[in-house]
Amino acid sequence: MARSRILKLMALVIGGAFIIFSLNVAEAHFHTFWPDNENGYGKRGKEITWQYFWGHPYEYIIFDAERPVFYVIKPDGKKDEVELSEVQMKDEDTGEMRRAYEVRYTPGTLGDSWLCLEAPLYFLEEEELFWRDYVKQYIHILAEKGWDKPVGMEVEIVPVTRPYGMEEGFVFKGQALFKGEPLAGAVVEIEKFNGFYVKGDNLPTDQYGYENVPMITRVTRTDANGYVVYTLDEPGWWMVSVSVEDGEAEHQGKKFPVEKRGGIWIYVEERFVQK
Repeated sequence: MARSRILKLMALVIGGAFIIFSLNVAEAHFHTFWPDNENGYGKRGKEITWQYFWGHPYEYIIFDAERPVFYVIKPDGKKDEVELSEVQMKDEDTGEMRRAYEVRYTPGTLGDSWLCLEAPLYFLEEEELFWRDYVKQYIHILAEKGWDKPVGMEVEIVPVTRPYGMEEGFVFKGQALFKGEPLAGAVVEIEKFNGFYVKGDNLPTDQYGYENVPMITRVTRTDANGYVVYTLDEPGWWMVSVSVEDGEAEHQGKKFPVEKRGGIWIYVEERFVQK
């Protein structure tokens, strides 16, 4: 769901005075992981290390992460194991050390593999729903084969535009699938990973002084055939995530809806200028 959903805004009139309660905005949480090779390109036989955290990629705000499941889908569709280890990352917003993870994998195949994440159920108290997240990121090694194939996740975005070799200002197109079928009219969120802590004073604000959350988490919808098209206008890693409500899960004796989200990380290069 969109980060900009406002949960509460109440104004009470008491003796001619107005008491305004603060806005409680649902923050966009995403599974954020990026490789030490910068842009997702790899070399056969050379180990790649990813840092992973759960939190807000735009602001680089980190929360304790539950242990996810990581694996690689190779160009031939076969699954490969990775090495996953728990690490500590400092959340600059609070100064606290948070539970995060490090992923290691040595590719042995030319072509386009996918590092895939499946996360445990996460309950959002303020939204009264669960998230079940599926996220993938390409590993490109010389040959351009496999980037346009689904990996078989329950919900995912399959690239129509090749997801690497993109410069700032390029348009990305993908097709959202749910259980293998096009997902029409679904909400898609787009957010950039800045890679550094962005303090509140440096976040975009609107003309009323409120945080301009639509500029941080951008939103569009898939068309009738499940396609999403969006311009990625700055260099760096971008999350594109589609969501669909499916089923229920129990929390403290009550049942709540489950929202399943399929995300894809895409790297955008700085515009190449010939010298």
